[in-house]
Amino acid sequence: MNKPTETPEVQVLRFFEESSIEKAELLFNIVQNKMQTRLAERNGPLPEKASSEKSQRRRQRTTENRSPEAGNPESDTPMH
Repeated sequence: MNKPTETPEVQVLRFFEESSIEKAELLFNIVQNKMQTRLAERNGPLPEKASSEKSQRRRQRTTENRSPEAGNPESDTPMH
């Protein structure tokens, strides 16, 4: 039997599944940048992401504010 022709969408998915991770990551980054450009043109510019320094400070404050008595569910969960 003849194999049915794959749609372009399926070919793209197959590329990401079967190609080397380096090639897939390179193409993914290109597509991501193009999609961000298209979205910015359609919706206006995207808000800037928080700098890594701000994010680190926020994570540190969140971690410091957690008390062991508060019952952190992540620490109570046994590892499987």
